[in-house]
Amino acid sequence: MTRKQVTFIIGLNAVISTVISVVVALIFIQRVPAGPVAVSTAATRPTTTQESGTASTPTVEVVVHIVQAGDTISGMALQYDVPEEDIIAANQLENPNFLQVGMQLVIPVGGVPPEAAATFTPAPTPTDTPLPFEPPSADMTATVAAELGATATPMPSSDELVIEITEVLGVGLVDQERLVITNRGDSLAGMQGWTLSGADGTTFTFPNFRLWAGGAVTVHTRVGQDGNPPANFYLGKLQAIWSPGDVVTLKDAEGTVLATYTVSQ
Repeated sequence: MTRKQVTFIIGLNAVISTVISVVVALIFIQRVPAGPVAVSTAATRPTTTQESGTASTPTVEVVVHIVQAGDTISGMALQYDVPEEDIIAANQLENPNFLQVGMQLVIPVGGVPPEAAATFTPAPTPTDTPLPFEPPSADMTATVAAELGATATPMPSSDELVIEITEVLGVGLVDQERLVITNRGDSLAGMQGWTLSGADGTTFTFPNFRLWAGGAVTVHTRVGQDGNPPANFYLGKLQAIWSPGDVVTLKDAEGTVLATYTVSQ
């Protein structure tokens, strides 16, 4: 075989290889989509068939709340804008008055579907600190108040409802000044429309809030967001309003006096 023949065969092989490579590349390009492929995440949402005409089931947002000292069901309901009954049903609480620090509660924002209510299971964290709502201890605060010369006058009403203003703390310091109200009775107290007033004309009206038996609610003088943390409310004042000798009065929605308290130093 001459040199020319060898050169011709090598050139021919090179041309054939090039043609094959171009053909393979064209086939591959035609099979690849022109744009990015969108991945649908809607598979987990409830869907309906157009033929049936049934409305789609709304998605329920589930929030997990870890119970802290002072938390109450009514406070969490106010914080998350969720009915207390939904929180109780979602977590299958037999005794809503007894929470444990560290307990994880499911907060069903948007409502609890009937078919899903029985499937929610709380994941409580064992703790040696039961929380029968002592934030702070009513006995302790009453003792301290007595030692400081303050007087708390609970006025029990019917159905064993006993509400007491147990203390006013941080008098004269707007960032620390706060008042504590405790439900010392055995009944649930619906506080919507109740008013808290002082000698200077300051009046605070409670929103839709329920105080469980043994629970406590704190009213701060300073600016803040009601319900954050739960069972805490704010008068929105820039200066302290309580002075030694002031008489604080708590009335129900009908104007009946439930409790009074004389502020000490």
